[in-house]
Amino acid sequence: MRVLEAGDLDELNRSLPVWSQGEYARRFGAQERGQLVQVVAWDGDAPVGRGMVLFPEHQEYSASATREGCPEVRDVFVVSERRRSGVATAVMRAIEDASRANGWSRIGLAVATSQDAEPARRLYEALGYRHAHGPFISSADLASDDGPLPVGSAMTYLVTEL
Repeated sequence: MRVLEAGDLDELNRSLPVWSQGEYARRFGAQERGQLVQVVAWDGDAPVGRGMVLFPEHQEYSASATREGCPEVRDVFVVSERRRSGVATAVMRAIEDASRANGWSRIGLAVATSQDAEPARRLYEALGYRHAHGPFISSADLASDDGPLPVGSAMTYLVTEL
């Protein structure tokens, strides 16, 4: 587990792609400016999981995070063959450590209310996250390589003390 480094960008785009080839570079820039911390879980030279925490200075810091007065966990993901092996827990712990190191005493996240998100909700609850508010509708247009990618879901917001 380590914080995103400039030398990781090509491997992440190859092995753990997101919606845009430039997204990891944007995250690295925001991390350099102190607006977020992106952590990556590795198995040898292969990335197997990721997650990030946004701080209030980040342009995508949410109204929910503002309401709860905390940094916000985003984009936690583990490759399918490594799920249920502790990778997501390690990613979350690294994110929590980064938040503490930046002076925060609590942290929050939005999680979908759908049945597919049940494993994520169980993980977060096992890690001590509790309902803060919601449900609410969250929607955005991600800047994908092929144009805007609309995403949205019914969500609930969870927080925990660090």
